[in-house]
Amino acid sequence: MKLKEMERETEASEMNRSRIVSPQEWEAARQQLLVKEKELTRARDALAAERRRMPWLAVEKEYEFDGPKGKASLLDLFESRGQLVVYRAFFEPGVFGWPDHACPGCSLVADQVEGALRTWVQELRRRGTTWARIGQALQISRQSAWERFSGEE
Repeated sequence: MKLKEMERETEASEMNRSRIVSPQEWEAARQQLLVKEKELTRARDALAAERRRMPWLAVEKEYEFDGPKGKASLLDLFESRGQLVVYRAFFEPGVFGWPDHACPGCSLVADQVEGALRTWVQELRRRGTTWARIGQALQISRQSAWERFSGEE
């Protein structure tokens, strides 16, 4: 590395370095940031509430999935519950890494979810919600969420 490049790198790292302050100054800065964080949380919660109040769209198209127990309709995936959470796993031809491994993001989610999945699914069911995973490797054929629920082809 050339001397000029090293000088620029040092200057940049010094410019981005936070100041060292007293505990009182740090606490004051933390309290100011906390106010902004709470505003953001309230705004996110309000947006989520607005999303929950959105009108629903009837799904009138008949969808058929190949499941572990044979053919299944979209309604079948609900298992007589009022809500459905679908996790789409990308582990199939055409996905980065196939056939050696699944999509890295899907693998990350699966690793994080699988440990607590039994507990989460029980809680979802208690609340009238079904959890379903779809994807070729899971024996349920791929249909994108947009195709399934937007009504567009």
